[in-house]
Amino acid sequence: MARGATTASCGWGWRSPSDARWRRAPRRGAGLAPWLRLTLGLCLAAGLALAQPAPPPPAEAPQALWRQGDFEAAHERAVAHDTPAMQTLAARAAVDQVAYVLAPAGAPLEEQLAWLRRGVSAAERAVALDPRSAAALVQLARAKGEVARRSGVLQNLNVAGELKELFDRVLALEPDNADALVGLAMWHLELVENGVGWLYGGRRDQVLPLLERGLAAAPQQVNLHVEHAAALRALGQEERAREALRRALALPATSAVDRAEQRRAEALLR
Repeated sequence: MARGATTASCGWGWRSPSDARWRRAPRRGAGLAPWLRLTLGLCLAAGLALAQPAPPPPAEAPQALWRQGDFEAAHERAVAHDTPAMQTLAARAAVDQVAYVLAPAGAPLEEQLAWLRRGVSAAERAVALDPRSAAALVQLARAKGEVARRSGVLQNLNVAGELKELFDRVLALEPDNADALVGLAMWHLELVENGVGWLYGGRRDQVLPLLERGLAAAPQQVNLHVEHAAALRALGQEERAREALRRALALPATSAVDRAEQRRAEALLR
């Protein structure tokens, strides 16, 4: 480097090796005062740091977007990645967009169904990529169940049997999967409440045992306590239902879904 050139604005000029005064230079670092060696080292480090381009800020992760409640963006980011985990998250975000944004806002049914079909599509892709993914199977059951519920066909076209089969597949893989246990409990309850339990094997006496197993598997999951309360209320156990709602409100809310479920609990307590 030519004399007078600088590195990171340190004010240091390097002499050319052809300079006679440097032909028999002492060994590296010898004869330099300690403060001089320190300053030189700091300047070199600063020069290297300045030479490296700053990395671009990372795009916000789909999981973070989901936690914040931006379900639409979470779905769009996740569905672009063809992996079981990302397709599962895309499915979950699509259904959450309906459950926590569109339905409460009174959005048109067709808009809700369009998002639910996106959820089904992503969940089916996740299962195709990993047929043994319990999480993907849960989201597939959830998405298909919501489509059926809004289409009025839960008790028709073999949808009830298909959902039961999905829950059974999850529980064969993970016997303590909380979402599948609670989902199956609500499956039994909904069929019994609609008077067709006998047709598909829905049983009232299975509702609370399945719910209690699910709660034992995931006691910190807010929505499970709210579902427990809804089932208890449907079964005529009002005081126990209110206790379950108070438990839901006492739990820490770590996501937008948790906060939405606690608002639901507050409304059910009124």
